[in-house]
Amino acid sequence: MNRLKLTDKIRTINSGLFVLLGIIIVIRSIRLSAGIHLWLPVLVGASFIGFGIYRLGFVLRYLRGRQ
Repeated sequence: MNRLKLTDKIRTINSGLFVLLGIIIVIRSIRLSAGIHLWLPVLVGASFIGFGIYRLGFVLRYLRGRQ
């Protein structure tokens, strides 16, 4: 059974942080913005969330394949 390398662990942590940062951006933008200025930060936050989940999906598939 192969162990995860340091770079794999760092990438996994970064992916989780992308999701967390995206959630924070969306929550703060909804609370602080109004009107047309609301949509750009929400779109950026949603993109961070989507990209983080996309990257975490690769990690989950890798870990399932190892078992």
